[in-house]
Amino acid sequence: MSKAEVETKIELIQKRRKKTINIAFDKSQKIRKAIQKHRNKIIEDTQKLIDETDPQLTEEGVQKITKKGKIYFRSLKAFNPLLHVFNTQASKLKIPDEKKQLTSSELNQFVRNLSRLVNDVNKEKAQVDAIMGLDFMLKKRGIYAAFAKITSELNDLRDLQKEEYSVVKAIEDLESIVRDIENIRVKTEQLKEEKLDLEVQLKVAEESRDKKEDIRTALVSNPIISNSRQRGIRITEIEIEMGTHLNSFKKKFKKYAREVQRGSVSGEFGLVNTALSYEKNPVQKFLDEPENNPEISALLEELINVGEKSLHLKQKNISNLSRALKNIQEGKFDLHKNEWHDLHKKKNKDDASSEFKKVNGELIKCESEIKDIEGKISGISENISLKSRELSNLSESLENRRNRASEITEEVINHP
Repeated sequence: MSKAEVETKIELIQKRRKKTINIAFDKSQKIRKAIQKHRNKIIEDTQKLIDETDPQLTEEGVQKITKKGKIYFRSLKAFNPLLHVFNTQASKLKIPDEKKQLTSSELNQFVRNLSRLVNDVNKEKAQVDAIMGLDFMLKKRGIYAAFAKITSELNDLRDLQKEEYSVVKAIEDLESIVRDIENIRVKTEQLKEEKLDLEVQLKVAEESRDKKEDIRTALVSNPIISNSRQRGIRITEIEIEMGTHLNSFKKKFKKYAREVQRGSVSGEFGLVNTALSYEKNPVQKFLDEPENNPEISALLEELINVGEKSLHLKQKNISNLSRALKNIQEGKFDLHKNEWHDLHKKKNKDDASSEFKKVNGELIKCESEIKDIEGKISGISENISLKSRELSNLSESLENRRNRASEITEEVINHP
């Protein structure tokens, strides 16, 4: 919905409900004029009574009215502060110029202020009326009458808000929607430009990343790099394969070392150290062992011997230990071990060469640049998504205002 469409609705309401709008402004002016009159009456009458009663509450004044009795004095002490409340509240009430055509917001604010005055005065008035005797009935009658008229005018204002001024408010709401639509239009154009700029940045970043990826692919394809990486992959595979066998015994190694240290199981100091080493990192400890693997073989033999009786290991665990020991003694693990050492030796030699260092340095730099670009792409993509959501929200807001404008217009036009 465009500004022009809403402005057309405003013109339609102003034309169809012109009489109601004029009545709203006319009633508002008359009521405010009447309230001003009653307010002035309250201020004038209360000031006269304040001038009369204030001196009676001085020490000298109290002595003069002593003969009137305690009831009179108690009523006076209640009546005088009430006069000050009436006078103060009425004096501070700001009544908009009666000639001014109030907006609905200005009328609402005036009604709130007047309601607060009436409520505050009523609270004080109720307390004083419960105390005050007949002596002051005549004196308070004029003030109470003017206050009652203000209360009545307040009710008229509230009725005016609900009736004629609802048309004024409808026009103001539509004018607010016009401003909102313009703000949404400006914001939408701004977001579209920002999104387009981000999309250009994204394309540039993606092209830069693709070029870096081509360079990386060429560097990775260099035999000196690819061979080193393949050896590294195979080294890791060997460690994982060996770990599937040795890692399963870590808890048994730990249990053996703990029980020997406690003295509940007798064992050699060297075997305890081996158990602790294998419990911490069994694969690396096995790879570091000398030929024939004397330490792990001795440890496994010891666990098989004392496991069932002293460590309370299950027969399944004993069988697994025996199978591992047999594989080690037959040299099955040594095949992997020897391959691992051979690969490490070759990899370390190749990696120490100046040619490898040069190419690998270029690769590390390239991969770091790709990572930085990927981070930038991620940030730009996130910003584009954010702009898209904001645009979607603005579109939804515009639709809501379109519906609201139609509802307001239909309600006002069809109101009897």
